[in-house]
Amino acid sequence: MQKISVPDYYPKFVCTGSKCEDTCCSGWWDVSVDYDTYQKYQQNKQPELAPLFKLAISKNTLPSADNKNNFGMMKMQPDGECYFLQQDKLCAIHGHMGAQGLSDTCRLYPRYLNQFGSQRENALGISCPEAARLILLNPQPIQFIKIAPDPAIDDRPFTSYRFPFQGEGDPEQIAVLNDFRIVIIAILQFREISLGARVMLLGFLLEEVNEIAFSKDFAHASALLPTLESFIGMLSRPAQLEAQFAQIDPNIPRKLEVVTKLIEQSLTDRASVRFQECLLAAAEGLSAGNESATDGAMSRRYQQSYEAFYRPFFHNKEYIFENYLVNQVITRLFPFTRGAYLDLYRELVCNLSVIQVLLVGMAAKHKGLNEELVIQLFQTFARNSNHNRSHLDNLIASLRAEAQDSFVHVMWMLKETER
Repeated sequence: MQKISVPDYYPKFVCTGSKCEDTCCSGWWDVSVDYDTYQKYQQNKQPELAPLFKLAISKNTLPSADNKNNFGMMKMQPDGECYFLQQDKLCAIHGHMGAQGLSDTCRLYPRYLNQFGSQRENALGISCPEAARLILLNPQPIQFIKIAPDPAIDDRPFTSYRFPFQGEGDPEQIAVLNDFRIVIIAILQFREISLGARVMLLGFLLEEVNEIAFSKDFAHASALLPTLESFIGMLSRPAQLEAQFAQIDPNIPRKLEVVTKLIEQSLTDRASVRFQECLLAAAEGLSAGNESATDGAMSRRYQQSYEAFYRPFFHNKEYIFENYLVNQVITRLFPFTRGAYLDLYRELVCNLSVIQVLLVGMAAKHKGLNEELVIQLFQTFARNSNHNRSHLDNLIASLRAEAQDSFVHVMWMLKETER
């Protein structure tokens, strides 16, 4: 079987089981059950499991369901916990039936099993605390290696994301599009410029590629090669890129308004306890405990916390954000798998900005940051946004310009402080 391309952190992952501080067996997740596993559960006669299967497993009746991967659904308890979660924080299905008794969703999490052309690519999502630590805390840039398939994982008929959607596509065009992804990652890992400048440059790259790929004259992906070469050449001029980023006008009050709305909505939604801890700490930190704080007072508080508490922690740890962005690119096959390039970029920038603002607020509350707090925010934010998208969709839509809508109109969110 063909070897699988994975980030270098992937082989190091081991589930921490009952020691996990945010078990994947709770949190009102939408857990799909594949057809084979659904049939296995329906036929199960074990006295410990059969009543729970009858209570918690049902056929998926949603129009979006596919008959193979999402044939059934697993219902959660009112408090968000899985019916099969035991007091020892382990899974009753796994305990009685072994790993082979788990559905694809439960068996594979937090893995992403992607298909890009003929290449199989696996990665991990940061909504799992242990995966988040492996991915985010490594100061070295994420590298990619080839590993032999694991039959227990890779023999499952499951794919998280696939490109192209039908078949493997033209190998020559797929190769060029893979070069496009390589350039994206090279930009995000280019440490001679600030993270904001890197994300700005990514926006400009996506804009140019978008114009070419969706023009009436576009016939083959090879038309993108001059643009890709041009952007690689730009990396030889870091000072010029940084100066260009410096020209972007910040808008801290609007940035705080956007994040405040997220906090308010998330606290009324079914956010996990760990995520609520982060949101409440950020809200208190930004308002200094004064719920009626003016926009100006909150902006000043933000600037003060950024300089006093946030920057000292992150001045030599920007790789945490870099690793987050690179992992988003590889787990989602960015920018090919969902929506228009501009919408995907807008989401990436919005997620990055929200995380930064929340961390500044948390830093104000705690008078500083540490790795434990940072991992808690990244992990719980990913868990909340990846599996409950409603709170982000409206927020991202609000960033659309009223007139001309382009990549540059969201770049103000990349600026963390006023000039």
